[in-house]
Amino acid sequence: MIEVKVKNIGLDSTTGSPILILSDAKNEEDLYPIWIGVSEAEGIIMKQSGVETPRPMTYDLIVNIIESLGGEVKNVSIVDMKDNAYIAEITLEQNGNEIKIDARPSDAVNIALRFEVPIYLNEKVVKKVNIKEIVPNEENKEEYTNEEYEEVKKVEDLVKEPEVDEELEKFKEFIENIKPEDFAKNPEEKENKNNK
Repeated sequence: MIEVKVKNIGLDSTTGSPILILSDAKNEEDLYPIWIGVSEAEGIIMKQSGVETPRPMTYDLIVNIIESLGGEVKNVSIVDMKDNAYIAEITLEQNGNEIKIDARPSDAVNIALRFEVPIYLNEKVVKKVNIKEIVPNEENKEEYTNEEYEEVKKVEDLVKEPEVDEELEKFKEFIENIKPEDFAKNPEEKENKNNK
């Protein structure tokens, strides 16, 4: 097992699916991509962007439940793959007892980020990509065909720092300014509350 950290969220250029990119904590050039769902990717992005919501979102609710029951998350681990799906575990401690909970990697990482605990990965399970090996440079550029070079550029783009996403910024502003009356069923009811 190695310790990893969240490097970035990328997008699969073919399917548009989010890719969670984990990097080796000791060698950031070793990357471990895992395809995840959109809502799980949003949870990671919101946490890393520091978005505060007026009410607990799903992962914040899970944190509140664990803490209310006297539990503490110690770490999360991506441990196996079964039927083309990665298997993760969340390790909790409650009243001196260690409890392991089966989870999807994306959920486990979301929990780890909120508890600020280590993320471990079985490097035999997730395929490693070394950015130095896949990015053309003076020493290896002749090894690439034009088609391979285009593919490499796509992977390289995944690990660049993301540009400021205007939609994400608008979403953050919306979340920060949302009020309960914004969810009124009747538009007149909403208008009446605004006029009070």
